[in-house]
Amino acid sequence: IRFGGEYMYFTDKNNFTNRYVNDYKIRIDDHFKAGFAEADIYITNDLAAKLGTRYEHSSRLGRSNIVPRVSLAYKIGLKGQASLAYGIFYQKPEKDYYLQSYAMEDLLYTKATHYIINYQRISRDYTLRIEGFYKKYNDLVKTYSTGGNNVTDSAGNAGYGDAKGIEVFWRDRKSIPDLDYWISYSYLDTKRDYLNYPHS
Repeated sequence: IRFGGEYMYFTDKNNFTNRYVNDYKIRIDDHFKAGFAEADIYITNDLAAKLGTRYEHSSRLGRSNIVPRVSLAYKIGLKGQASLAYGIFYQKPEKDYYLQSYAMEDLLYTKATHYIINYQRISRDYTLRIEGFYKKYNDLVKTYSTGGNNVTDSAGNAGYGDAKGIEVFWRDRKSIPDLDYWISYSYLDTKRDYLNYPHS
């Protein structure tokens, strides 16, 4: 069993002038606390699980999250392993948005849900790793301009999106004498409707 925690204190100060308000000042403080715990569970000699959870609280957002993380790994032969992983991850909006007065009480955490499948085979001379993933995004920051002048005057968490892809890695230390080479390939297809974009 592993466990731990963290505490971070942020303070942001902005002082700016616009055509509506002169010398506008804003200060944002955030006390961010988090804790996690996870355990390795050996179900059989060939099957293992990692179960965990994470707690987060932001005083700035006034919100807490408790999120699960789980993975399963199955041993295939002496050198191979296949695994599945699932987890939820939260992130605070970028400070450029919640420092604006219109977003003071409106913005929430953004959310990503990850699904990952992986196969790897590792020996002294060769390494092969193939990984596929799908990530679903919710509550992304979406900004709006009602005045038609491209000036953001409202923001919320109506954005969404996803990402999917595959990664392949091959390393060979044996086939060509005195040469260690590797080849990797990544494919990513992602679409997001967020910020001021009219569509994903």
